[in-house]
Amino acid sequence: MSKWFDIDSPIMVALSRLADMFFLSVLWLVCCLPIITIGPSTAAMYYVALKWARKEDVKLSTAFFDAFKKNFKQGVALNLIFLVVGTVLALDYIIMSAQEGTYGTISSVCFFVMGMWLMAIMFYAYPLQAQFYNTVRQTLINAAQLAVTKFPVTIAVFVINLLPLIVGFISLPLLIRTIPLWLLLAPGAAACVNAKMFAKMFDKFIKEATEKTE
Repeated sequence: MSKWFDIDSPIMVALSRLADMFFLSVLWLVCCLPIITIGPSTAAMYYVALKWARKEDVKLSTAFFDAFKKNFKQGVALNLIFLVVGTVLALDYIIMSAQEGTYGTISSVCFFVMGMWLMAIMFYAYPLQAQFYNTVRQTLINAAQLAVTKFPVTIAVFVINLLPLIVGFISLPLLIRTIPLWLLLAPGAAACVNAKMFAKMFDKFIKEATEKTE
């Protein structure tokens, strides 16, 4: 029994990682409060999660705030772009959904698909921002390409990031009862799961770029 509580036992390692994800979620939520800082906060969260995915030792709070500062300007710029474009697409979808006839139906479907693609771009943009030094424009271009070329990963990331909505669709009372869990653990947990896929993808890109340079 005592071996279960050894610092290197699977149980203690799992509890330690849950605690890390909890604190990562709290840091992300606190730094997202001004709304405009959602971008740099998400990039900082993925910076830490990518380090964990590669099994690198990192001090959570120090790494998070260092990444938050480094990604602040571009993170805010990305956030504003997604906010403005997302709002426009949402309004267009609402307006066209209210229209009767084939034109309204086709238009609303088009805006819905565009909205999903924008969301996919957003899901890739912040991890890319956390990993690579690029302009905002190039980050968006890379994210848009990955959203299409890495479609299986895109679907997996959608499911992971939108899991609370899926739970709410299945059972709204269950979602309401578990709101604290989703707020205080889900952001960090989702970032950690996604980071495992992103780390493999990014490491491959880095290796290919290094080989070309050599």
